[in-house]
Amino acid sequence: MKTNKITSLITALLAVILTACAQTNTSKEKKQATEMRPIDKLYSNIQPLQYKSMPQYFIEANQSGCFYELYVNGRAVFSHYEQTGLMGHTTCINDAILKSGIQEVTVKLYPLGQTEVERFDTFTKNARIEVKIEKYDIQVEDSDEKVVTFKIPEASTRSKNDIKIEGLPYYEHTFTFYAEVPYEVTGWSESQDLTKMDQKQLEKEVVAFYNELSNIVDQRDEEKWVKLIKKREVEYVKSVSYNDIKESSTKGRIEELKEIFDSKFKKKEPLDPYEIIFGGDGRMVSLKSKESRGSSAFSFGIESKEDGEFIKYRYYYFVYLHKPKGSNKLEIIR
Repeated sequence: MKTNKITSLITALLAVILTACAQTNTSKEKKQATEMRPIDKLYSNIQPLQYKSMPQYFIEANQSGCFYELYVNGRAVFSHYEQTGLMGHTTCINDAILKSGIQEVTVKLYPLGQTEVERFDTFTKNARIEVKIEKYDIQVEDSDEKVVTFKIPEASTRSKNDIKIEGLPYYEHTFTFYAEVPYEVTGWSESQDLTKMDQKQLEKEVVAFYNELSNIVDQRDEEKWVKLIKKREVEYVKSVSYNDIKESSTKGRIEELKEIFDSKFKKKEPLDPYEIIFGGDGRMVSLKSKESRGSSAFSFGIESKEDGEFIKYRYYYFVYLHKPKGSNKLEIIR
């Protein structure tokens, strides 16, 4: 009888312990399900901005017979290196606009190089490009407005005052436009002029920063990544979507960031052979690939789902660094 009582007591205690453990596990699962992941926290507690006018500025280029790169205030915003022409793309450039005032656009043109038929090391008479800056106000319907257009026509439609590029191996042109925005972000405006640093030392620091980024992605350290990009993302969502995290460009950006850390496939890639490029009057620095034209030297392998299938590919990720005023440490700013 005594043995039966002890056995019953042990059984009862085990039942209590198992029930408590089950409740604890359920509680943990519920907590994990409701907890926000680090990338979601980037945009938490951000209230949408409301101004009478909330303009978005876009850049678009139509071309043939040449490749091109577009820069706004020294920051790369778009490039095209396909043998076929590209028409109809538009890229929002608000995150390159820190405040109202004169903005600088640089167009860099390159010949086609080796094609399926022949090689072109200089521009032909058929090379042409048209670059447009347009403005759209989120608050106003049908508010599309052309701000400025830069054009290099092909020889057959050119007037005597138009720019001629045939026979040249490279061409670069800079023009300006006035942007009026209701916000103001610090960005790189108060950062140190990196062109005045010892350039070998700067290169060491930049390469070390990129290598650390590579380690973070490889280790899937989402929390550390978020800490590094927090300032950039806060300024991006303020300038591009006016803190509306449901806006399509911001939602797409969130999904893109998550895809990096949710990818089951990963591959650590070394830096491409690179050139150091500066932007923002020397206050930003980045590494541009010499192998993949128009791309960052920094990349990593991930996979994404396309048409129901997972595709593995090499993802090139442009990052601009700066040194804030009073700091000797590089940080991500764009």
